[in-house]
Amino acid sequence: MAKHVLNTPTDLDFVLIGISSAENQYSLVALINETLGTDLALSDNIPYNLKDGKLFYFSLFRFFSEEFGLDYFLIPNNSNFEAENNAGGGGDLFSDLNVEESTKLIRELPKTDYFLILKGEDLHLFRFKVLEHLKSIKEIIQVQNIEPGDLPSRMNLVF
Repeated sequence: MAKHVLNTPTDLDFVLIGISSAENQYSLVALINETLGTDLALSDNIPYNLKDGKLFYFSLFRFFSEEFGLDYFLIPNNSNFEAENNAGGGGDLFSDLNVEESTKLIRELPKTDYFLILKGEDLHLFRFKVLEHLKSIKEIIQVQNIEPGDLPSRMNLVF
């Protein structure tokens, strides 16, 4: 029997940079803004719905450079913590405590803490400049260029 593959056209024309850092998202944004001369600011909380009905949110920071025609997006790989209310009397020691949960946006990259996405004209020329500037931030442990087309969960990055 022939195998049929459904090809869905998706615009993945962006540069994806993975960042590993122990800094919280607001500290990292400040460091990136200072180093790149950007003004990344929180623009939205992106919802992500899992199969079991749980809804998680990811902070999305955005900056548009009119000078270079580039959109910068920074999004953490870990969702914001969501408190799950366990009140209701389970009768055990921890029945009335809240449990905080989070999930990964791109599960196949568990050691990547943040993603910097560049969209716009001539973005591939800026990729290397941005990578070099990010490597100069001492709070960043690792910076890597990622090919979005190779990621099974790449559709989580289309927003």
